[in-house]
Amino acid sequence: MVKWRLMLTTLPVVILAVVLKIFVFDRWLGLGAVLEFSDLAFVLTGGVFLVGFMLAGTMADYKEAERLPGEVVCSLETLEETFDQAAVSKPALDARSLRGRVQEAADAIDAWLHQRETFEKVASALEGLSRGAREIEQAGAAPPIGVRVLNEIHGLRRSVTRMNVISRTGFLATGYALLDTLTTVIVVLLMIARFKSILAETLLVALITLIYVYMVRLIRDIDDPFEYREDGVSGAAEVDLEVLHGYRRRLAARSDDPTSSR
Repeated sequence: MVKWRLMLTTLPVVILAVVLKIFVFDRWLGLGAVLEFSDLAFVLTGGVFLVGFMLAGTMADYKEAERLPGEVVCSLETLEETFDQAAVSKPALDARSLRGRVQEAADAIDAWLHQRETFEKVASALEGLSRGAREIEQAGAAPPIGVRVLNEIHGLRRSVTRMNVISRTGFLATGYALLDTLTTVIVVLLMIARFKSILAETLLVALITLIYVYMVRLIRDIDDPFEYREDGVSGAAEVDLEVLHGYRRRLAARSDDPTSSR
């Protein structure tokens, strides 16, 4: 039902538009034939162009956002593997403690995405990984191990920061202002347009209202592909986090097994 959520929540607006057109503007106010429907062609064409422009702009960030959870998991899993490798070469290192730092970072990122924690919690967890790198260096592990850890932490921090920027930064607020205004104007013009029959009136008002209202809501949903909520309900166009959830389950299983190693 996720793919139909946006459609189903848009239908009440469509039904309202049809009711307003037939019973309010046509029968009550008598304003249902002020202009011909063919006169709306220019406005409808401009609306289609603007919708396409806004959709193309938001899709660029969305395609990038689809890759970020996978990159985060790759960095976390590589860090876990490197920490285990360092613990094997230097028995003085606490492998479970180092793995716990990775688990803390994974849990903090997931909690932040679902709005249960602030981004500062994620930053603190990444600092914990950096402290793990210093522990490795102090234990006398081979220099390439420490360099590898720092490189992965850098990549992880870059991916998480990019996720934060994409989530917090909307695409072209002035474009949204024009899109909202033009959509409202189109719906109002439909209310005062003349159609050849009541059937054509009902179908065209419903269809055009559905297209524009749906697309405006879809563009806003795509604009924040990390719009998850604490109660588990998210938007209809959010990036799938199963790769992160799957890794957290695997990591938790390894952490519970004291004999587990990479």
